This record gives sequence, structure tokens and C-alpha cells, in this order.
Amino acid sequence: MNHNHWGDDRRYQAALHEQAQINEEIAAQGRAEAKKGGGLSFIVFIGAVIFFKPFVEYCIDLYNTLAGYAHSLAASFGF
Repeated sequence: MNHNHWGDDRRYQAALHEQAQINEEIAAQGRAEAKKGGGLSFIVFIGAVIFFKPFVEYCIDLYNTLAGYAHSLAASFGF
């Protein structure tokens, strides 16, 4: 025997059905939003990657250079 806190199986099933409809409406709205703005977001993301990649590579080279100097300096003092 199925006991629930609703007290009535019909009310419980109706609530489940209502929640399923709400979830489907939210999902449909989310899909529509994704289709509308998905292309622009992707283009902005690719543009950011192209713009920041040289800067990041420069920072990595600078770090490697400074780390090499620090290592050489430490080696010259016997550390």
C-alpha cells in the first residue's frame, strides 16, 4: 500500500504531473536561450582566447627567464 504525505494519490499524481510540465517549460526556455545566444558567446570566447594567448605565452617566457636567473644566482652561491 502506497502511503504519502499528500493523503490522496490523485493529488500526488497531479502534483507530479504539474512539476513535470513546469520542468519541461523551463527546459524548452533554456534551449531557446541557448540557440539564440550560443553563437555569439562562442565567437566572444574564441576572440578572447586569440587575444590573450600571446600575453599568456609572454608571461610564461618571462617566468621561465626569471626562474632561470634565480636558479643561476642560487647555484653561484652554492644553494
